[in-house]
Amino acid sequence: MDPALVIVLSEHLGWVAKHPEAFPHSENISQSRTSWLSALSGFAEMEQKFAAKLDEWREKWQLRFEIEGVAQVVAAGAEEIKKNKNAKERERLAKALYLNTVHLMIGDAQKYLVTVNSRAELLQENIRKIWHKNCPSDSYSKILPSIENSFQNYEESFFSDIRYLFFEDQKDSVPSIAKQEFLEAIMANDNCNLILNFYFSKIFRQISKISANILKFYSKKWALYARGFGCRQNLLPLG
Repeated sequence: MDPALVIVLSEHLGWVAKHPEAFPHSENISQSRTSWLSALSGFAEMEQKFAAKLDEWREKWQLRFEIEGVAQVVAAGAEEIKKNKNAKERERLAKALYLNTVHLMIGDAQKYLVTVNSRAELLQENIRKIWHKNCPSDSYSKILPSIENSFQNYEESFFSDIRYLFFEDQKDSVPSIAKQEFLEAIMANDNCNLILNFYFSKIFRQISKISANILKFYSKKWALYARGFGCRQNLLPLG
């Protein structure tokens, strides 16, 4: 945690400990209705927008397969691999074929996820500014924003790791994919469309799942945080 944030949080907690009688008798501790509404509409709109973009991504690659004849490229490469009797040479050829076909989809998918994450963080920053500005100014109400502030770096690292692990798995394991999964698929199948569809479906499912989880996390988070809390009951639902 940032030392500056530790100091701020400690000051608020210290004040609260010394003034228990000052506990606000309201339902609006740390609450910002404006932030709550912004999160509710903003992330819902973003989810619809990026779902449409993901459909565009899928259609683009399906069209690219047809126009550029990717299946034919894989078929030609697969024929050369099958003819080769040298195991190491087969692995080298399979790796090169993977990089020139399937791996291109990986890079394009990465751009999509980076865009989703960046837009979500930008919206979150705007919501956060409104929340800090609009929620009550007493120390009781400032504890929750201070805690949320301290989690920023952990959130960024968490989602960065999710993206990194998926794409590094595809990238760093290219040799093993070429030697094992990709090579085995080529050796076992004469229909190269099946091979391409397997990887295409795999990548599509992964980026769809990751992007949905990113937006769902931020939407639920701000539905929880911006509603604040009260001594009895809160009127804003969790979303």
